[in-house]
Amino acid sequence: TITENIAYGSCSTITDTSDEIYQSNDMYPSSFMSYHLGGGLLDDEHTTFLNIRINPVTYSPNKNLVHFIQNATITLIYKEPETVLIQDSEVYDLLIISPQSFVKNLEPLVNHKQDNNIKTRIKTVEEIDSGNTGRDIQEKIKYMIKQEIEQAGIDYVLLVGGIDKQSTRWNLPVRYSHVIIREGTQEIVEPEFISDIYFADIYDSEGNFSSWDTNNNGIYAEYKNGIIDEMDLYPDIAVGRIPCRDAKEVKIMVDKIIVYESQTKNSDWFKNMILISGDHWADEEQVNEGVLIMEAAADIMQGFNPVELYTTTDSTILNRDIRKAINQGAGFAYFCGHGSPKVWGIHLPPDATGWAPTIGKLGLLSFYKTQHMNLLRNRNKLPITMVGGCNNGQFDISRIGSLKQGKITLNEHCWAWHLTIQKRGGAIATIANTGLGTHAMGDADNNNVNDYLEIYDGWLELKFLELYNNHNIDILGITQMDAITQYLNTFLGSSDEMDIKMVQQWQLFGDPSLSIGGI
Repeated sequence: TITENIAYGSCSTITDTSDEIYQSNDMYPSSFMSYHLGGGLLDDEHTTFLNIRINPVTYSPNKNLVHFIQNATITLIYKEPETVLIQDSEVYDLLIISPQSFVKNLEPLVNHKQDNNIKTRIKTVEEIDSGNTGRDIQEKIKYMIKQEIEQAGIDYVLLVGGIDKQSTRWNLPVRYSHVIIREGTQEIVEPEFISDIYFADIYDSEGNFSSWDTNNNGIYAEYKNGIIDEMDLYPDIAVGRIPCRDAKEVKIMVDKIIVYESQTKNSDWFKNMILISGDHWADEEQVNEGVLIMEAAADIMQGFNPVELYTTTDSTILNRDIRKAINQGAGFAYFCGHGSPKVWGIHLPPDATGWAPTIGKLGLLSFYKTQHMNLLRNRNKLPITMVGGCNNGQFDISRIGSLKQGKITLNEHCWAWHLTIQKRGGAIATIANTGLGTHAMGDADNNNVNDYLEIYDGWLELKFLELYNNHNIDILGITQMDAITQYLNTFLGSSDEMDIKMVQQWQLFGDPSLSIGGI
């Protein structure tokens, strides 16, 4: 049944004592100070980030010994590169990469972008494969992006393609990450997941190519059993993907992008924000975490009309409620709960039991599924959608792929892409996890703010909204990219592989050069 197959995003705020630490004579943390470097973008400038982490107190449990420092002196020495890495050129702005069979259907989008001062070019997968160096087509594409950053000054990359129709072949391949989360942290150990951040992370902190396979064993983004590939992770360019399976899907998305950017400006419906959540975890305090984060989102998005669809002790959510809210039009839609490639759902309070949304008030036929999206009729009133949940963005599923695994499915797309590709409405873009998502629970740092809002998916989702509404960053790919950069600056370096996974799997299904709210 669905409930047996669904993946439940898990808490990774591990607060139990660690035997490894508490039985050791070593000091924990091992040093008073650590740092990490990264190379990415800051205000459209290629930048080296230095993040310093100071641990003023270290502890040896076995020795019952505490060491502490009262002050620290930091000296920075920076040497300018001898040669200029990136030329100061602006030949064009948006690089579209697609198979040759999609080019004709992409030409109206190129014309639209150029009419709006976004100089655009198309490079086909076939010409990149035959004309560029690299160990495989994915690395050849990455080297092509690097070349165009350095020689043409591009700002955005739109990948058009994914699984070819309902086969297991790729018309535009992906890179899989192999960051393995410690057993017991999430419900299952996920061996791999898609990461398009690979195509955005071009340079390390010293301007070298960020290969994600520094031990050259052909397994990319390894983080397991002591084998750790060096991964810079900081985006050097805004990357989005519309994983179209055929030319028909390309036409649908091209038409939607053109109409959205041309007609959305100053529309009343854009000021609606749909908020959908409920009780995420069964915890002793009976906190309704989903409502907490939705209230935080509404507070950030001042000036927007919150359309609240919550499971509370007094109400639940029906599938028709979601349909009606989306059909009325909204600038943003935010789902936060649990998911799988096929469905999204949230629990009922106070004990996180049962599932919503359902078909009727009797609580039958739970979850918001891909087939329910086929009833959406919001036409050109399209939201940018964020979904917090596991695997809602796992876009490598197909009918033939399912058959090869001994399964039968009617689902032709993953949840996030199916919402985005709807011809009569749906979303203009969706941000979702390609792997197991993670929201925290409790208040491990005792600051009276639930950790659901402060780390992992919750932090990223709220940061995206903050950057748009409070900092006026209104280009879709830049907003997502800056949220990732700020996440890395805030959390990376704490020796938690979960932080690496959070940014690697946070997939943008949409045009990175999209002007949020229209031109």
